[in-house]
Amino acid sequence: MRARAELSICIMPAAVLHLMENIALAQPVCDPLKVALEYIARRYPNFDSAGLKRIISERDNLWELTYELPQDTLGGVPIITIDKRSCKIVRAIHTQ
Repeated sequence: MRARAELSICIMPAAVLHLMENIALAQPVCDPLKVALEYIARRYPNFDSAGLKRIISERDNLWELTYELPQDTLGGVPIITIDKRSCKIVRAIHTQ
């Protein structure tokens, strides 16, 4: 019994250090709006969002940013999907 207690005492600091290391290496806070807008500016430089309603939705591990066109309007909008864990764009399309 005493051997188990000593083993637990020896293992505990290692476990705490391991947890602290994972916390220190965590991803910085992701700003999905910033990521999406920067991508749209680079990939679709002619897209003008002035007057369009921005829509940001959340589904499982993903954020999705798009815009709503006014009724009876022709045109398309980008749809940008971002992974919450990596803060990377996993899908980007432009509707027509």
